[in-house]
Amino acid sequence: MFTKAPIVLLALSLIACSLFTPVATPTAADIEKEEQAVYSFFISDDGTALIFQETSTNISQDDPKESMEFMKSGLKSISKDTINSYIDRNAQPSLLAPDMQLGVDYTIVTADDLQKITSRPNWGELLTEKYNGAHGYVIFSRVGFNNSLDQAVIYVGHVAGPLMGTGYYYLMEKQNGEWKIKEQVMVWIS
Repeated sequence: MFTKAPIVLLALSLIACSLFTPVATPTAADIEKEEQAVYSFFISDDGTALIFQETSTNISQDDPKESMEFMKSGLKSISKDTINSYIDRNAQPSLLAPDMQLGVDYTIVTADDLQKITSRPNWGELLTEKYNGAHGYVIFSRVGFNNSLDQAVIYVGHVAGPLMGTGYYYLMEKQNGEWKIKEQVMVWIS
């Protein structure tokens, strides 16, 4: 009986240590790599992919809690870590880098470039002509992650032409090394 006691104590110690070992905090490089992997999920490789340079926070400036509640109500499986990360990372807009590794060809389009085109009545056609077959452009937020980088939330807007677009929050889950949509909620449509 006494010979089993050290084995049982060792097993209990290992279990206790594994339960209370904190999850390692992801590095900025890890987060950037995963953010680009999430972005690439939403970029198709047919034609020219246009990405708006400035990220959208899509957070109510008057009441950020309202945005959080909307996300929670539509994305039932979202973790507190993921939502807090999203709010923190989207406190203000930022500029996307032109050298992201998305696995497909894309063009970053600036606000000035878009304004010159979208101020014209037939801007959907002009955009397609100028950017070699582009069918509108995509607007991204920064991506919010949980601490283990296997859950993410992102706002994605697609604008195809005048009064032709949508915006969604997507709750993403990493399964077998690939990001997949778990839940989504529409924010706007035109």
